[in-house]
Amino acid sequence: MSTIPTGLSATRSLVVEGSKLYSPTGQDQHSVLSSPAMIMEMELACVEALQSHVDASVGFHVDVKHIAPTPAGETVETTAILIEIDGKKLRFKVETKYGETVVGTGTHRRAIVDL
Repeated sequence: MSTIPTGLSATRSLVVEGSKLYSPTGQDQHSVLSSPAMIMEMELACVEALQSHVDASVGFHVDVKHIAPTPAGETVETTAILIEIDGKKLRFKVETKYGETVVGTGTHRRAIVDL
């Protein structure tokens, strides 16, 4: 695993629409980015950062806060940065932003698996 450098990163963009939406009131005009969709983007950014270094990895821990809404139709950017390697276990700093607003932040842990 020593060939994987810390600092690896990837950034993804997502338009907040369709299945990525949640409305706390049930009304379309109140639809925002759902927490599950944000977390999925965080996981996918981690996977993309690792693509050229490992065949497969699985997520095993998510520790994030969803701290601001993103309205339907807007675009969020999610960045993952590899910050720690412990054998086959990896820890990423993850952050989702809408413009300059931090929407979600935290860490995500993944384990490298042998296929």
